[in-house]
Amino acid sequence: MIPFRETVSSPGLPVHGPYSPAVRAGGLLFVSAQPGVDPATGTVPDGGAAAQCRQALRNLEHVLRVAGADLRDVVRTTVLYTDLADLPAINAAYAEAFPADPPARTAAVVGLAGGRLVSIDAIAAIDPTGPR
Repeated sequence: MIPFRETVSSPGLPVHGPYSPAVRAGGLLFVSAQPGVDPATGTVPDGGAAAQCRQALRNLEHVLRVAGADLRDVVRTTVLYTDLADLPAINAAYAEAFPADPPARTAAVVGLAGGRLVSIDAIAAIDPTGPR
C-alpha cells in the first residue's frame, strides 16, 4: 500500500459503485469520472451534450473543492462521450471551464449508461501535504 495514499470522500459526493470519488496520492489527485447528471435530482439536464458537459464539469469542480483543489489544478482530463457529432458542442462547453492554459486531454467515443452523453475524469496536481 502506498503510505501517502488517501481516499477523498464526503456525504455530498455520491458514489454508485465500488470506487472512491477521488484518491490523493503524493502530489496528485485522481478524480473518478463525473457524469453529466445533476446529483441533487439524479437527472440529466436538458440541452444535450453541451449541457451534460457543463454539468459533468460542475460535478468535477465539486469533487475537487472537497479535496482542497479547483479546476486550475487540473493537469489532465479524459472526456468520454457517446456521439462524435457532439464533439464541437462538448469542446465549446469545455472551453468555458478551461478558457486559458487547458489541461492535457484524451477524448473517446464510448457507450455510457443511463442516457448519459458525457463523463469526465481528471488528474490534478496538488499540495502533497493536504488540502489548502
